[in-house]
Amino acid sequence: MLLLTGANGKTGREVLKALVAKGETVRAFIRQESQWPDLQALGASEYAVGDMADGPSIDSAMEGCQKVVHIGPPMHPDEKAMTQCFVELAKKHQIEHFIYYSVMHPLRRDVRHHSLKLDAEEVLIESMLPYTIVQPIRYMQHLLPIWNTVVETGVHAMPFNTQVKFNVVDLKDLAEATAIIATTPGHLYATYEFAGPESLSQQDMAEIISDVIGRPVSAQAVTLEQVADKARARGFNEDRVKQMQIMNKHYDECGFLGNPNVLSMVLGRSPTRFRAFVERLNR
Repeated sequence: MLLLTGANGKTGREVLKALVAKGETVRAFIRQESQWPDLQALGASEYAVGDMADGPSIDSAMEGCQKVVHIGPPMHPDEKAMTQCFVELAKKHQIEHFIYYSVMHPLRRDVRHHSLKLDAEEVLIESMLPYTIVQPIRYMQHLLPIWNTVVETGVHAMPFNTQVKFNVVDLKDLAEATAIIATTPGHLYATYEFAGPESLSQQDMAEIISDVIGRPVSAQAVTLEQVADKARARGFNEDRVKQMQIMNKHYDECGFLGNPNVLSMVLGRSPTRFRAFVERLNR
């Protein structure tokens, strides 16, 4: 049995589907029982209701599990403490493989989202648990929320300048790689950087989208103020709003580049290219 945390999130759902496709029996760790029917439909075998800040519910959820895939809540200020709790309880339950879903370049200390992941990685490594750390880069799926707008308006808008480059990666590839790590031998004590195969600017992406849909698409930078307004409209608290602004400012200045070799090795194939992802959206 494998315990999957964050199972109802965007990442968690893709990882769940990939784990089930590999024959893994999955217990979904969720916040509300009402989330269970959807995850059961995706193939989860069991569920446990709990909170990542609540030790007793985590303890109960781990009972009878041999593996954990831990996907923490996004940009949570208490991520280190949460991970510490999961790690301590994993030791209690003699978990045979603890897979931590981190972020690429956690050493970017100016971005708290990255820095806390680095702290959590240290907790796991020092624990002596058999572990694998997955470090994904920015997702191609960040296009999904604005896809209809891009098609309708011909404007591809993101919260950083149009020339800075990213090795965006397909979440489906990340999920498949995570499932491979969880279900096949040879991945213990590894830290894997997972990046897409191309270094693309927003302008590059707009040109690819334009070519696929057959209509002009231009790239446009969204201001940090607009980022904050949209985040507040979605109900995010002020701490998360601030961290999103800090993160996007950093990406605007530095980009987010990585190498696809490790992801290719784990998948046993080349990772999905951005054009193929857009073609999938456009079907």
